[in-house]
Amino acid sequence: MKRKIKLMAEYNYSPLWDMETADNLDLDELPLSSSIQKKLSNWAEIYNQIINWDNPADSRFFDAASQDNFEKEGVNIWKQLQEELSPNYQIFYFSEKQQRLLAPEDASEAIKEKEVRHK
Repeated sequence: MKRKIKLMAEYNYSPLWDMETADNLDLDELPLSSSIQKKLSNWAEIYNQIINWDNPADSRFFDAASQDNFEKEGVNIWKQLQEELSPNYQIFYFSEKQQRLLAPEDASEAIKEKEVRHK
């Protein structure tokens, strides 16, 4: 049985989550390259920078371009995680922009949408 992992940004947490237990995962718990670990850490740090600690419900990206860039990088990381962790893991992605969970089979469509928007 494949282990199900969710890629989802959350303030002050690793962006990887065990979907069975809802536990936050340390990046060292998975067989990840140093390259993807660095990308995950950088992506999480970008998300941490948008928090409004005085009013967390008011937290948002500075502008639409910032949100688009964050989403684009999230989709790129999602694709790389699928490549690195296959075939023992299923990687899901929570899209901040779409506000929904995308399944592994949704990846090719998300990548196509990203390419169309950025041409």
